[in-house]
Amino acid sequence: MTQPYQKYICRTCGLIYDEELGDIDSGLAPGTRFADIPDDWYCPLCLVSKDDFVLIDESAKSASADQPKSKVSNQADVLIIGSGYAGWQTAEAIRKASPDSVITLLTADDGTVYPKPALSMALSQNRTPDDLPEATANEKANELGIGVKTRTKVMSINTQRKKVTTTTGSFSYAKLVLATGAKALSPKIAGDAAHEMMTVNDLNAYKKFYKLLLDKPKVTLIGGGLIATELAEDLRSFGVEVDMIVRGAHLMSQIMPEMISRNLAEKLKSRGVNLIFNSEVIEMNASEKGGYQLKTDQGEVLESGLVLAAIGLAPNIELAKKAKLKTNLGICINAYCQTSDPDVYAVGDCAETDGVVQAYLEPIRRQVKVLASHIAGDNSSQFNIIPTLIKTKTPSLAIMLSPPLKATHGQWEMNMQAGDNQRLFYTQGTEVTGFALSGDLVSTANALYKETYHL
Repeated sequence: MTQPYQKYICRTCGLIYDEELGDIDSGLAPGTRFADIPDDWYCPLCLVSKDDFVLIDESAKSASADQPKSKVSNQADVLIIGSGYAGWQTAEAIRKASPDSVITLLTADDGTVYPKPALSMALSQNRTPDDLPEATANEKANELGIGVKTRTKVMSINTQRKKVTTTTGSFSYAKLVLATGAKALSPKIAGDAAHEMMTVNDLNAYKKFYKLLLDKPKVTLIGGGLIATELAEDLRSFGVEVDMIVRGAHLMSQIMPEMISRNLAEKLKSRGVNLIFNSEVIEMNASEKGGYQLKTDQGEVLESGLVLAAIGLAPNIELAKKAKLKTNLGICINAYCQTSDPDVYAVGDCAETDGVVQAYLEPIRRQVKVLASHIAGDNSSQFNIIPTLIKTKTPSLAIMLSPPLKATHGQWEMNMQAGDNQRLFYTQGTEVTGFALSGDLVSTANALYKETYHL
């Protein structure tokens, strides 16, 4: 008897590999069993290896209620603040490098483990917010053999006494890791309903958005960056009307060359996304028709059921500043991910290296490996800033980018163009410091990435 097809999920980004469908873009025909996938295959979205995929086992979800509570120590060898991707990855890496260390993780929310990139593609995958969690905080803590304290807000850090004060008590540490992430930005606008503008930067916020979305036929997105663009496609796949208000003249203008951006914009328009460029919302009021009325600086008046801002993130550095750690855009770290206090580390969206904050998964994975090794006494590896590789979750046009770290003294140059297939390099003088691929050429991204940056 033929076994039923199974589904596997990437633990990093939430991409689902369905054996029945395969992955044609990666050369895997429909019906390819996961066990038969070559070992050098990588996640087409976040580029982690096959080993980072796990079987989706629906029967395992019902067993979570029987989990014993993790044991929390108020005197930790390593204390971690934050339960996003960076926080849990840090806990995993430290446990692997230091099997006997006492590790405690503090989080202000419930600490649910879930793939954050899935928030901008869940609708097209027919996944509800309840389908996204991979584990409760308690389950993950027990798996790693660490303690976790949820619903605990950190109020202050005393680096002299190596003590953290929280709403549920005090915790001492030998080493402290700040994985405080970043907060979603909202535009400052006028209007009696401006406070009802939503942002989606975590699972709890997504749950609220999803619940309201179910009876709203139209959503207005404010922003033209990566997340806003991905959400626009995802919402259209759900049958929702989408207005997208973009301050600039192009989508993803900070990371994507204009040529690919223009092509993507045409694809979005063909899918029914109403793109409004060179425009900013200045006022948001309750509408007599229900929902909201938006006014822009160009004189447009728009009606919408929901308004969602996706204009960027700001690193959470308040705790670090209060603790008198060095901060700039983010919490400043060295090549070992240490802050200005050598016993305090920072990782993820809150951390800054050489003036750059890289709010992507790949740099976080490298950071936590370096950090964990350093805490374990191994100084042989260092975190170096290099351009990251980004795959956009835009089904209408496959795109992979490696934008330059600082796009100030260079330009994008077309290297190849054939319909949707485009390859551009960002050059500064004679040096290539970034590239962008679209269409079928995305299949060459991993090899080109290694070649460009000599990895």
